[in-house]
Amino acid sequence: MKTYTLLNGKTLDLSELSPAERAFLRDLQRMVEQDISYFEIERTAIGPGSPALRGRQTIDRRTAATPLYLVAEDIGTRAGIKQGLILAPEHEHLRGEFPTDGSQISATQAADLIGISRAAVHKAIKAGTLQALHIGNVTVVNKKSAFEYRQRRETATEALAEAEEPVGIRRARPAAAKARKVRVTRGKAGTAEG
Repeated sequence: MKTYTLLNGKTLDLSELSPAERAFLRDLQRMVEQDISYFEIERTAIGPGSPALRGRQTIDRRTAATPLYLVAEDIGTRAGIKQGLILAPEHEHLRGEFPTDGSQISATQAADLIGISRAAVHKAIKAGTLQALHIGNVTVVNKKSAFEYRQRRETATEALAEAEEPVGIRRARPAAAKARKVRVTRGKAGTAEG
């Protein structure tokens, strides 16, 4: 890669990058292709210790202006746009439509909360079992709906586990628990008397 065009249309010359820096940018692009979480890509791209920060923990103005940093940041931003977590530039005018009351969470946050994949979150939204808002290219999930969805999944999982237990075991369990109580009680009584 000799040049790179940023989202803002500016083309950067990458001919001065070292082989290791070019490999770093290719690795970031592979992460995007593999649909790694935007948060992981962003941390790798410009987080503490990133090659884009020249191994440092913090950023300064000079580093932020380097082609390596600008491209790494752009790759991360594009991943966020692709995953519906960051508004694409053409939808920037819709920013004011996002609720600011904390009632909405990202699809990734909903996936983590519920314990499913981002793809499963989008399927649930499409099926109407999870409430969400679509603003531009971004999808946000109603937090209350995500909690309710998780509760329904947990209840369904418990019911399925019960239904899969052999009937004899399910019936025997209360009797076995009662027998254990009796034995423990008798054992204590026997010890106290003895």
